[in-house]
Amino acid sequence: MDFNKEIIIALGGFLIIALSANHISKFFAKIKFPLITGLLLAGILAGSDVLELIPRENTKYLNFLNEISLAFIAFAAGSELYLKEIRGQFKSILWNTLGQLVITFGLGVLGVFLASEYIPFMVEMTFAEKMSVGILMATIFVARSPSSAIAVINELRAKGPFTKTSIGVT
Repeated sequence: MDFNKEIIIALGGFLIIALSANHISKFFAKIKFPLITGLLLAGILAGSDVLELIPRENTKYLNFLNEISLAFIAFAAGSELYLKEIRGQFKSILWNTLGQLVITFGLGVLGVFLASEYIPFMVEMTFAEKMSVGILMATIFVARSPSSAIAVINELRAKGPFTKTSIGVT
């Protein structure tokens, strides 16, 4: 019984925070920011590092929401891709993707390696260990979010070759 009560409390708190985030995001829209900016800021504020409205130990009860959300994001991303329209931009999409991967990855590895003397847990690492951490972090830097790109494109009702290329790259 206690387990179910904790889940209900966590979900209830999450629902209140989600509704509040919706109102916060509308404020950001009034000052000409994308809605996604307000939603992200509300999430940061509500999270366990700032206001602790959702305690860190309760986030495990919300994992199923992550899985459902990822399914919706993948579906939305797929529904935005029209192969007939993207075929004309294939070369541009390929070069943009490769450029982002190579430049972001390369600068990420180099940046983390150069900053390793100022990162406490990396100070005493060997060259190989520092490079390993740099490669791992650069891999994370390369990751892109189709959900935020699609959210901004839909909100602005953006159309055109740049939008098609952006969706293709994402």
